Amino acid sequence: MGFHYITVVSLTMFVLALAFPRETGQGGKLDLAHATTTASPPAVTEDANLLCTDGSSILYTTDCTMGTPVSYCWKAPPQITCGTGEFPSVWHPGHCEEAQTCFPVTAPWITTKCSNGATPYSTSTLYDGTLAGGQSTVITSVSCVCAPDQWYSMTISNGGSQIDTFCMPHDSCPPGMTTSVSTNTYCASATDSAAVSACSGISLESNYCNCGDPNQTPVYPEQPGATATGCAN
Repeated sequence: MGFHYITVVSLTMFVLALAFPRETGQGGKLDLAHATTTASPPAVTEDANLLCTDGSSILYTTDCTMGTPVSYCWKAPPQITCGTGEFPSVWHPGHCEEAQTCFPVTAPWITTKCSNGATPYSTSTLYDGTLAGGQSTVITSVSCVCAPDQWYSMTISNGGSQIDTFCMPHDSCPPGMTTSVSTNTYCASATDSAAVSACSGISLESNYCNCGDPNQTPVYPEQPGATATGCAN
């Protein structure tokens, strides 16, 4: 089983927060005394085949996922400003789209450490500046990883508004968990030579532990990277 990644946020100095939450972006404000930021423009090259107006420039880049050429008119958006208790960042309203927004520093999706059996893998700085009111702030993103011998489980809770992730063992299931079997359907049904070759050495079935009661979730000791000791409501 390969590595599985979870992204959480650690707070240093005054405040830290995640820059890509599951929240809808909000418009900027006009108080220039507030914290400001501007969405990054795409990597561009001018293209003479388009005619742009209203101060926009003709830009050429590539699709962010497919890598195919894309030409369009683009103009830098006005600088966004955020009020007290907010930090400036960007969100992605659509495919390959990036828009400026402000996020609350106390948003419920902000987490401060790896949990549920995961351990820190890497840290990157997302924002380093001054918020409204002169509050010096560093925002860092911490990537967490499950151990190679564990699998990554995701549970949706609170009516679908919250996603919890857990690092789960494959065998030696603790009390309250049962052993299930996962089948690699792609390899199990492979018939052409390319698929058969790709599946060479890959097990068609693997065991994994899960809470016997679907209404329960795994419980862990306090230390990072701890193995689940059972399940509870």
